[in-house]
Amino acid sequence: MTLSPKTRVPKQKRSIDKKNRIMDAAMALFAQKGIHRTNSKEIAAEAGVAIGSFYSYFPDKHKLLTEVLDSYLCDHFDRIWHENPAPDSTAYDRIIRHYMENLLRAYDTAPDFHRETHVLRYSDPDVKALYDRETEKELKQIATVLHQFKDHMTVTDMEAASVVIHSAAENLAHKIKFMGSMDEHRLVSEFTAMIYRYLSKDGNAGEG
Repeated sequence: MTLSPKTRVPKQKRSIDKKNRIMDAAMALFAQKGIHRTNSKEIAAEAGVAIGSFYSYFPDKHKLLTEVLDSYLCDHFDRIWHENPAPDSTAYDRIIRHYMENLLRAYDTAPDFHRETHVLRYSDPDVKALYDRETEKELKQIATVLHQFKDHMTVTDMEAASVVIHSAAENLAHKIKFMGSMDEHRLVSEFTAMIYRYLSKDGNAGEG
């Protein structure tokens, strides 16, 4: 029986940089050519490393894909939730708008890679697991924000409300970024007003 060589865990800066170059090259090629049409030799060449170096960090292309996706999704989450406005019980429509705008900007970082991997979640268990983990993080974060305004909302099931908001936001983001649609600002304004009316006791969103 032939044993696969063990992959390296880079510790020195030079090795870390080389691994990062491979991951950056992979993301670029996956987005440009598609995941199935990109092979390990092409990734190594794009990264400027020997194919032997590639396999010293990644046993195969699939392992590389999951590491790149894991890193991308963590960054995607951070971009959505960074610098959120301070809680304000009288104007939480600002947070709804900020969330949607941040979500759209997060998609701008690598839309083609996101589209390629999102399709794979329906056929690749490892990709699905990463997206499912990310969805759970999103839902928990949304529920945390909702709890800050619970005394000013009509909804009482924060867990279910989080799913409704997340689903609506993701569907709209896909519509805007992947399928083309009307003016983004108009859609964000309507999303903000819709979610505010769904959550709010007074049902009237402030001016965006």
